[in-house]
Amino acid sequence: MKTKLEAYKSYLLNIHRALTYYNFLRPFFNYLEKENIDFMTMTKDQFANYFTIRKFSANSINNLIKAGKDFCRYLGLKEHICFEMKQLDVEKKLRNYLTEDDIKKAIKYIATYNGRLDVNKIECILYFILFTGVRKSELFNLKREKFNFENNKVKIYEKKLKQEKNIPFPVKFAEKLQTYFKTEEKDNAFNITPSEINYLFRVVIAKYLGKKVSPHMLRHGSAKYLLGQGMPITCLQKIFGHANITTTLIYAEADEKEIERNYREKIG
Repeated sequence: MKTKLEAYKSYLLNIHRALTYYNFLRPFFNYLEKENIDFMTMTKDQFANYFTIRKFSANSINNLIKAGKDFCRYLGLKEHICFEMKQLDVEKKLRNYLTEDDIKKAIKYIATYNGRLDVNKIECILYFILFTGVRKSELFNLKREKFNFENNKVKIYEKKLKQEKNIPFPVKFAEKLQTYFKTEEKDNAFNITPSEINYLFRVVIAKYLGKKVSPHMLRHGSAKYLLGQGMPITCLQKIFGHANITTTLIYAEADEKEIERNYREKIG
């Protein structure tokens, strides 16, 4: 089974997906091997016992269940104990997010102190995520042929919903994007690898901001930015590809800074 797990890892890398599920499954399979438990025939109790031993939080339990289901789908299984495991209810909270101001400062920092990165390219990538809310995996697989500069829209394949969605981007951004495309002739939209995007956020931008930073934090920032510009929540739901609007509503929750700013503007 470990051989199949490593093949699953290669599969995830080939389709530019994060290794989160693999990282949850690897220690789990080590545990199964140690306890002489067959993954294919394990029981609910045996699965749940692992949660207890590891003292998993509700989020970690849910991640392992999702990882197990994804691995089973990769194997082509339609029936397995993983599909019978129910995820726990977890209070959803908005994570920290990156603002447009963070982007501006990060770009200035990169231009001044980091000669390894192409500033124009990085600026296009950061603003593209801000304006569209695109996921990291969607960014890697995006082709330039999907851009329509007559209407300033881009077609992005929504994997979760298994359909393409048309997302507009600002007219003011289109010219900068086209200029960048001319400097780097590639079929892939931004020609950036998972390791490069992780280096950009987790090393370069994180160093400047002095805290842990991930690409998904900019997706959160995109939602806050678009809502702040007056985007209706139902439109944001379509842009972000949420099947359930309750997921989108998380982004509409105001934080303390927003409350204070709006209070001062409207009340004094």
